[in-house]
Amino acid sequence: MPFLNPGGHDFIGANLDGWGILQMVFAIVYTLVLLVLCALLWKQRNHPIIRMRKIPMAIAAVLVLHVYLVIVLIVYPLNGYFPCNAEFWIMSIYLPIGVGLFQAQNQQLLLISRGQQVLLTQDVYKPLPSGKTRWQYYRNKFIIWCKSSKEQDAFEGFIALGMLVQFNAYGVVSQPTTQALCRRGWEWAPSIIWQAAWNYIAGPYLLWKIRMIRDIYNWRLQTTLAILASLPGTPFWLAAVYSNSLNGVSKYWVPPMWFVPGLITMQMITVLSALFQVWRSQRQAKEVDGALNEFAIKKHVGIAGPNASIMTTSTKTKNSGSSRVPMKAMEDCLTSNGLEYNAFYHFCTTKTFNGENLVFLDRAIKFKLEWHRIFNLLNVSPDTTRLSLYRDAVDIYLTLIWDKTANYPINIPSNISRDLNTLFQSAAAIIAANRPASPRLGSNVTPWDEPADPFNSVGDHPLRPMLRRSLDKSSATEISESELVPQLDPSDPLYNFSVPAHFDDTCFDAAFASIKHMMWEQPYQDFMKSKRNSASSA
Repeated sequence: MPFLNPGGHDFIGANLDGWGILQMVFAIVYTLVLLVLCALLWKQRNHPIIRMRKIPMAIAAVLVLHVYLVIVLIVYPLNGYFPCNAEFWIMSIYLPIGVGLFQAQNQQLLLISRGQQVLLTQDVYKPLPSGKTRWQYYRNKFIIWCKSSKEQDAFEGFIALGMLVQFNAYGVVSQPTTQALCRRGWEWAPSIIWQAAWNYIAGPYLLWKIRMIRDIYNWRLQTTLAILASLPGTPFWLAAVYSNSLNGVSKYWVPPMWFVPGLITMQMITVLSALFQVWRSQRQAKEVDGALNEFAIKKHVGIAGPNASIMTTSTKTKNSGSSRVPMKAMEDCLTSNGLEYNAFYHFCTTKTFNGENLVFLDRAIKFKLEWHRIFNLLNVSPDTTRLSLYRDAVDIYLTLIWDKTANYPINIPSNISRDLNTLFQSAAAIIAANRPASPRLGSNVTPWDEPADPFNSVGDHPLRPMLRRSLDKSSATEISESELVPQLDPSDPLYNFSVPAHFDDTCFDAAFASIKHMMWEQPYQDFMKSKRNSASSA
């Protein structure tokens, strides 16, 4: 059996030569490998490191593109066994939709970067639809979607519109009579125009928009490489189909094969880069656990000293040998009111994209301090202000915890999330159903904060809202009683709400402990490492 059939791709019988068999074997093996990688990625889709990447859409884009890729790989072996109509619709549906989904998923980096900038300057949470009848409910749901839709929604809608135009274009230009001429008709042009629009217009535009992003995950680099990998296929396909200069090559490397190298590169970058970040995060978590266990052993045998604490003692990881900053340093940063917090917040929102976690820690600390101010220092009856404080806690839940309303919900264990849902969800649903869709400038998540001014900043660091007033009783005498003891406005949706009996100042403690450890484990270490590197290079 020759490796190459002398006739090549001539639409006369199956090509079961060495080259044809090699393509089919590669299609099977590569499909199995890709499915395993996608399954691993799907299993880790809620991991804090990659959850922001919109993994379901990424996997959908990869699999839709893979359907087209597999068909291309078996074009030469089948040698025209399937109809031209089938090939047309496969190329017209799977390639443009796959590339469009791929480019829409790539937008996540830009959208996340923009969204992180308004965490402190806008009261951002999604409203819930309401209505007495099913028609009113879905009407309100559609209105809310229209008012609050993001760039990505518009991008995906543009894909659907393009496909409708493309479907109506089939067969309006030429009516070829042979297999070879069928695949050269101009009705194929819309499919190439659409995927070229994604690659040569949407792709470069996105590269321009993300050019200033410097994240620590190399997400921008991965997005750039994936977009660049999608560019070369179209010119070669056009030359192979509508020119005779590549006829000799096209006998064995059929025109659609020019898309294959780029498609494989796009798929592997999308899947492997996300899995690598998960592996890196899990490795670092194991190093931290090892350091904690080693410290516990040393303390048990007396090496670390009886008063030593992991919160105040630096540790070294076994593999890297780098010193880990103690948690006490991060705790001091959270309770400070200076540039250190501003710098950490700027790092989280521009490089690690988990600023919502830092905002939650800040809000939870201030919530507990406010509770302490009212009930411990002012000796106010709990019944007087519990509803007002509950309303403030519900705002924190709406904006940062509940996945139905929070644009960037914090990542907490399911048992903690379940307890918070039990405590706040019924009240949150009432508020979200009565809230307009468009966000307003300023934050009411914690009303004891001073209003945040997005234009008042130090360098590139957004200023942290000032801590609430001093807890000293002497200063409290200079403030009116209405300011000292907050009351809920009678027009508030929760004015007559019955506060759960188990609501107290510890309601966020479990979530706070989980988020604090997660932020100390990696983001704060990366932040301090970045500071050390900047200082050494200065």
